[in-house]
Amino acid sequence: MNIIIFGPPLAGKGTQSKKIINDFNLTHLSTGDVLRKEKAKKSVLGLEAEEYSSKGLLAPDDLVMEIVEKFYTNQNDKNNFLFDGYPRNIKQAKHLINFLEKDQNAIDLIIHLKVPKDVLLERAKIRAIEENRKDDENQNTVLTRIDEFVNLTKQAINFIKEQGVTTIEVDGNQSVEEIYEIIYQKLNNLESEKS
Repeated sequence: MNIIIFGPPLAGKGTQSKKIINDFNLTHLSTGDVLRKEKAKKSVLGLEAEEYSSKGLLAPDDLVMEIVEKFYTNQNDKNNFLFDGYPRNIKQAKHLINFLEKDQNAIDLIIHLKVPKDVLLERAKIRAIEENRKDDENQNTVLTRIDEFVNLTKQAINFIKEQGVTTIEVDGNQSVEEIYEIIYQKLNNLESEKS
């Protein structure tokens, strides 16, 4: 099964993704991780991405789409993916649906973690200290990332929903265990239906 996990920055996507990939044996495609690996390898795509991130800018759509598709194409098992942080907008959503369709593949489920803005800002302050995350220190930067999610990524979610993909909305302002219990039940049912 192919799943997308969506949510604003600091909604807990990474934490939930780790649990999902362990329990359901999925390939984790995190845009951030893939970009970091390309940068570390100093590949052509990685160096291009580095140019943007060094200026505090997001990598442009075409570059991100190319990196995501390359990662997907290089995997042996193309039927069990967890897309985390992708797509970010409608252009990327169309790209994802198109390259999966070319492979006779599709998205089976969207998991949308919902968390209020004030809680996200509080989490950013904590993560900045605990994980020494420079990108979380500045509340304005965090707000910009949250607004981008609200203005662009939500449209991408709606676009994919309109293709008939089932979406579950989960209150991300619960304990990690409570959130995962909801996700686990849904994925377990989905896996049973597909087998």
